[in-house]
Amino acid sequence: MAHLAGRVTMKIMTVVVAIPVGIASKAVVVRVWSLARPADAPRKPGEKGVKWGDAVGWASLSAAGLVVTNLAARKGAEEMWRTVIGGEPPPRALSKAEKKQVKKQRNTSHAPAESSPA
Repeated sequence: MAHLAGRVTMKIMTVVVAIPVGIASKAVVVRVWSLARPADAPRKPGEKGVKWGDAVGWASLSAAGLVVTNLAARKGAEEMWRTVIGGEPPPRALSKAEKKQVKKQRNTSHAPAESSPA
């Protein structure tokens, strides 16, 4: 039960950190876009008249902002955990791909070694 409480607390801390970081990240993305393309700011890439290149560029820049926001939120929450609670934060949950990799490694390490015929 303590493990569950730690994970919930970590999620709450992540949200607390993510809100201001997300707002700042959005402002940076908009600012970078307006510096690169001052006359063309496709807030909605699906709008009529938006060029493919602009839509893809906006999507790429937005995705980069999102990834940086997620990373900063997690790292900030981990640092907040160390400062407020002390000790190491609970480990993050494994992604589906990471779970598959762990399972594959377990299966290969438990597989009997093949012997060559004599």
